[in-house]
Amino acid sequence: MKRKSRVERAVLPNGLTVVVERMPYLPSVTAGLWIKRGSRHETDSTRGGSHIVEHMVFKGTPTRSYGDISRTFDRMGGALDAFTSREIMGFYFGVMKHNFEEAFEVMADMLINPAFPEDELERERAVILEEIGMLNDSPVDILADRFMERAFPRNALGLPIAGTAQSVRGITRARLRRHFNSLMRPGNLVVTATGDTSLGEVIKSVEGTFGKLKAGISPPPKPPRFSPGTEVFGKRNLEQAQIVLGFSSEPAGSPSRHVLSVLANALGGTMSSRLFTEIREKRGFVYSINAEHSGFTDAGLFIINAAASHAKARRTVSETVRVLRNILEEGFSEEEISIAKENLIGGQILGMESPAARMGLLIRNEVFFGCQKDPMKYLDTVKRVTSLQVRSLARKVFRRDSALLCILGRRSSLAGDVLAELEWGA
Repeated sequence: MKRKSRVERAVLPNGLTVVVERMPYLPSVTAGLWIKRGSRHETDSTRGGSHIVEHMVFKGTPTRSYGDISRTFDRMGGALDAFTSREIMGFYFGVMKHNFEEAFEVMADMLINPAFPEDELERERAVILEEIGMLNDSPVDILADRFMERAFPRNALGLPIAGTAQSVRGITRARLRRHFNSLMRPGNLVVTATGDTSLGEVIKSVEGTFGKLKAGISPPPKPPRFSPGTEVFGKRNLEQAQIVLGFSSEPAGSPSRHVLSVLANALGGTMSSRLFTEIREKRGFVYSINAEHSGFTDAGLFIINAAASHAKARRTVSETVRVLRNILEEGFSEEEISIAKENLIGGQILGMESPAARMGLLIRNEVFFGCQKDPMKYLDTVKRVTSLQVRSLARKVFRRDSALLCILGRRSSLAGDVLAELEWGA
């Protein structure tokens, strides 16, 4: 018998959005509260504050301690987690159907009534400083942050999600509380649920908790401006040079997003993709190389990531550029496009077996489109992508005047005008 699901959506009087995908054949419910605000919505005085909030809401409320919260979910056999990104914060859980109401009430209490105890803040500040230190020990993470800072200078979108050690040390409890209050405005909030529940059941839980919040929404962030060029960040004690070649591209909600997905997959998304075949398999320059489109609400990046020995770093860049020029001149073969499309379609269909993945799709639709999109219609659009469309879009994306090359490694092995190798026509 074919299993059916149904997506329902409602907006409460205070502006909070509720989206539910009913999957009655599951014995569980996965639900979350999503704040359509992240690190790019911070100010200089609250840099890293969203990430601290994410940690601190777990530290208790006036009526529940950290231990009460953790034991509740442990008793249910459930899981409660959270994350912070540049444009969104997420708090979510998965429990058996009969535990949904209690789990939701606990999560709501954490997010509506966090105590932010001073002693816990100091302990968690120390934990976050350790986390920042851990990221600063990772060459991949170092270059990812420096690339974003170089790509979007003087804009919060380019700054590290966790803030800096200095900014984290400077956030007081009062400042954190004000930042939290600015986040928890109903117009910023979306509640999603997938599994054995209904829109009516979820709204009942929401109205008794988040529905009591007064209407309001935070102002939009400052639009970013992409900065092309080249930058070599010197770091001597690395075995490999980290390489990121990025291009200004389309936002996440772009009408061309399906073509961008096929382009990224054909170029560097699979083991048979062009970059993997040419740079790793034929030349052995790298262990891995990949390409992806990373979209935001008002900007986008098309990024190629690789790591190579310092002796092979320049040749890796040169060969990557040669691959791009060949695509601009000749395009992809029909077989390459077919494989890229089938891989995308198969991956999304398999991913939709997970309630958590389904919930992630619901919130991405809300953040980037402000409504729900049928995933099967998107896959139908992917099926219709042609090699001509991909080549045409590649010509718009892979331009020197919208390219940023960043390398982390020994300066002595990367001397010279690396960007000069990116001379090609639009």
